[in-house]
Order: sequence, then structure tokens, then C-alpha cells
Amino acid sequence: MPSSLFPFMRKIVIVGAGFTGERLAKALVDDGAQVVLIDKDAAKVRQAGNRLDCMVIQSDGNSLKTLEADAGIASASALVALTEDDEVNMITCSLVDASHPEVLKIARVRNDAYYSASREGAAQTAGGRPLFGIDRMLHPDVEAAAAIWRALSHGAVGNVVPLAGGFGIVSIPVDEGCRIADMPLWTLGSIPEWKYLVAYVESGAEAFLPSGETVLRPGDRIGVVSPVALMGEMLRFALGDEKKAARRLAIFGAGRLGSLLVERQLASRPSGFLDSVFGRENAETTLIDSDESLCRAAKERFRGIRVLCGDITDPELIREARLEECDALVAASSNYDRNLVVASYLKSRGVKRTIALTESEEFGDVARKLGIDVVVPMRGTVVDSIVSHLRGRNVTSVHTASEGRFEIVGCDVTAASEADGKALKELSRPGEYLLLLVRHAGDGSIALPSGDTVLHAGDHVDFIARAGDKTISKLFAAGWG
Repeated sequence: MPSSLFPFMRKIVIVGAGFTGERLAKALVDDGAQVVLIDKDAAKVRQAGNRLDCMVIQSDGNSLKTLEADAGIASASALVALTEDDEVNMITCSLVDASHPEVLKIARVRNDAYYSASREGAAQTAGGRPLFGIDRMLHPDVEAAAAIWRALSHGAVGNVVPLAGGFGIVSIPVDEGCRIADMPLWTLGSIPEWKYLVAYVESGAEAFLPSGETVLRPGDRIGVVSPVALMGEMLRFALGDEKKAARRLAIFGAGRLGSLLVERQLASRPSGFLDSVFGRENAETTLIDSDESLCRAAKERFRGIRVLCGDITDPELIREARLEECDALVAASSNYDRNLVVASYLKSRGVKRTIALTESEEFGDVARKLGIDVVVPMRGTVVDSIVSHLRGRNVTSVHTASEGRFEIVGCDVTAASEADGKALKELSRPGEYLLLLVRHAGDGSIALPSGDTVLHAGDHVDFIARAGDKTISKLFAAGWG
């Protein structure tokens, strides 16, 4: 077995070989983890067996006999339950918790009541065990809503990845006339308004970690590290004053995800992005769906927005809702193909910025060719969240970027690592990784690093590297777990 990014996780058992389960299994196998995948569907098992280099078992995942005798759950460090049935996922975790409480248990659920219970004070039983025997419960809509809101709240120019200490990475296009176009990166440091770090560059079909000699060209897309509070300022400098946060917002899809976005918008007033960035008041939000029951429920629940029932591509509805005048539109229905069509069509009709929820990040390139500004992959956000909990105690976050080509990892420097006590210039590996952020354990200060930055055990770092690279994490957090 190749050297693993998961030394803390000796074996990971995944129940459910659907799209997300197979994707997670592939990510873990590629990183060197030992994986056992279980599903009762013969076709899914056959497909996974042909695609993955791991043990695949056809059986009911909530069978303790299967989990113990066939999957070897006693020697596993983690169980991830990803079937389409919430109850099966919860029962599976409960069974394992009763017999093997030391195993980390993660379950995907879509039931709001179950998820809410896990987030409230009742998250532990009287015996101190986690509620339902689940250590981490993930709701796909909640994960996707957080990703959409991060992008939306910073102008909807690209995806936003959160980093430590109020920093983040925002993906932005380098357009014709962009103030940073046709400039080597080393020259940006001489511009007083530019205090930011370029983390990665997408140019055509290629993506790479930049150097000081990298020249940004119109048509490129870059990831920029910035304090979240200064992202608006950075975007206005890089893209021009016309790239402003949205004042008029339209949301397509009145289901759970659309409702979560409306809740965030209403809760953000008056300090949210729609009102605060430019001192505007009475920002307009329109929620649109063709399902009458969903629209009825939304009208009863949300008093501060306009709810329209009908086909969002109907020219009459577009005129009535003045959608062509919207600053941003989020296509967040459960029909992923429809989201792409709606976002592209409304962008062609004049909407300034569009965000589309898709099934996976493989649609990112197609979406950009259709003029869509931001793509949020439902499966990818869930997988990222799960992987963040499987890397060991020293790893706090894992996010993918550039359609899965890069990983952005947050971890704590350990005493056994090569980085402890060394300056960053001594750890240089050009083209392999970039250190993006350092939070020093001594005084808690946070800074963009330079070559002279010295790292010590206990410091927190965020870095970017090629997905699947098995060496960079160990540079900072050797012996984690």
C-alpha cells in the first residue's frame, strides 16, 4: 500500500456505493487509505469493483454480522454511512457504536429533524455517547448552502474557500481590462492596494501553482488569499468598481436548500452583503419555483421576500419579476441539469452574476463556457466535509479547488515534522505546494508567510498542493493522529 495521508485511519468502512460513496472511496484509496465499500445493490457493487482498488462487499450495510465478519469493523478507525436512507445510516452507526464505540462514525442525513437534534443540546445521551451513536452528522443541503453563501456574499465572482483566522480564498476571473492582467506576480507587491497572495492559476485546460514570474493573462482564473473582511476591497481593485455585491437577488428552487439561503439572507440584515457593502437598504430577494406546495409554504414562512410560482424561463414571469435586472441569481433546485440551463439562460438575459448547484465539479468547465460564474458541486462539498474529519486530529479542514485538481489543507505543525523550527525558505519545493497562511501558537498572530517565516510546533498552517500528494501534509504534521 502506498504511503498514506491517513495514518490515523488504518481502515475506513463506507456503507453506500452511490455517487458520493464511490467518490469518497476513490479519494481515500488514491490517498493510500485502506477502504471497504459495502452496498446491497449488485449493479453498484459491480461498478465500484471495476473502478476502485479496494474491497467491495455486496450486503446490507446495517448487518452487524457483515460489518464484523466481512468488513472487519473491529480493526477500522472510521465508519461512513452514505446510503440513500437516513434511517439505515443512523441504525448502522448505532449498531457499530454499541459494539465498537472507539470507531469514528459519520452519517449523511437529509431529515431536518434528525440533523437539528444532532446540533442541539441533546447531542449526547445520558451515558455520554453521541446522539444516535453518530459522531458527525452531515446534511448535504446545509453543506451546499454554506458554500453558495460564501460565494454569494463576496460578489458571486467565484467559489470561496474558508481558511483560518477570518481569511479565505476567492476564485476570480482575469478579464480583459482587469488591473492585474498582463503583469508578473512579483510586480503586484509594489502596488499599494495589493496585499494579497495568488494561490493557484487556471489557464486554459491547465492549472498550476504560480511563481513570481507567472504572468496573468485575460481568460485566466486565479485563487486569491485575502482576509474575508477585505475581499470586497480586493475585488473592486482587481476587477473594477462595477463588480459589486448583489442588491437584487433571485433564487430558483424553494426546497430545503433555497429556504436555507433565504434564511441566511434574512438573518444577515442589515449587516449582510446585500445591504452593508455599499450602504444600501431594502435589498430585494425573489424566490421562484414551479411547485405550488413549496411556494405556498415559502409564502407562509418568509414575509420579507417575494415568492413567485411558475416557470422561471417563462418570458412573462421574467418581465414580472424583473429578473433581467437582478445582480445575482442562484439556481439551487434539486434538478441539477435544470440549474445549469436556468443559470445560463438568465445570464444571457442580463443577470450580472449566476451561481448553479450541480451534481459534481466535473460540470465546472462546461458551466463556465455557458457563462455561469460559480458552480457549487453538491457531492464535492459533502466529500470535502467528510475527508476533513478523516485526516486525523492535527488536520482541521480539507477543501478541493480547481475542479478537484488541488487540495487546500489546514493543519497544525507537529514537533515530529520536518517544518518544526525551520524557516519556510528551508522547506521550499517550487511547484509542489504553497504555504498560504500561518497562525503562530505563541501570540495567535495570523499572517501571509514569507521565506523568512519560521514555523514551530503548535502553529497552524493552511497550504495548497496537488490533490493526492502524499508528502506535503507530512512535511507539516508528521506523526499526526
